Amino acid sequence: MKAALIYGTCTGNTEHVATLIMDALKPEIELESVDVFKIKPEQLNEWDFVICGIPTWDVGELEYGWSDIYDQLDDIDLDVTVAMFGLGDQGTYAETYQDAMGILYEKLIERGATGGIGFMPTEGHDFEESKGVIDGKFCGLALDEDMQRDLTEERVAEWATVLKKAWPEIVEKSTTQTN
Repeated sequence: MKAALIYGTCTGNTEHVATLIMDALKPEIELESVDVFKIKPEQLNEWDFVICGIPTWDVGELEYGWSDIYDQLDDIDLDVTVAMFGLGDQGTYAETYQDAMGILYEKLIERGATGGIGFMPTEGHDFEESKGVIDGKFCGLALDEDMQRDLTEERVAEWATVLKKAWPEIVEKSTTQTN
């Protein structure tokens, strides 16, 4: 079972959170840490499970590295299970909070990735709109290092618990597909 945490970062915050997540998931889930600028879209299929970390950049836009991947995904058929985490600023960008996470998630699912893992409640976040909300929940772990940095470690720990509970099912799916 190959697993990775692939992140894009503009300010270093997403990379910092990626480290927190990897530490919180050990020893049950061992992940390779990958900077999104170091991969091509077709390489997403090299892993069975990928956690994608993306900040919403500018006003509802994808971070640059993920934007490059996104633009090339239309030609790729994915066979990977994905979970998402996103960073955003709900105070300044309440109308586009976590949009990048939702935009990327939808594209990955459209291209064949399996999702639905690690969806988290919207409670405790103060925003107006978000493309990261699917069926009333965030499509992954939503964090705000600008307005709620003090909640990051607690939210990461809670999300790690959710992923660890889902892990046996992810492993089973991967084992079934390779046999």
